Amino acid sequence: MTYYKMNGAKFETLEELIESLWPLYEERMSREEFEAYAKENAEKIEQ
Repeated sequence: MTYYKMNGAKFETLEELIESLWPLYEERMSREEFEAYAKENAEKIEQ
């Protein structure tokens, strides 16, 4: 199973990570910028 981890939180999908963490970043960047940031910086964990 694959997980995505960012900011110490682990999610089952990249989409779940984006939806969950977006409120923390919405004042600093646009949604599109955050999606690109998350895709580049999320750690992909294979288990």
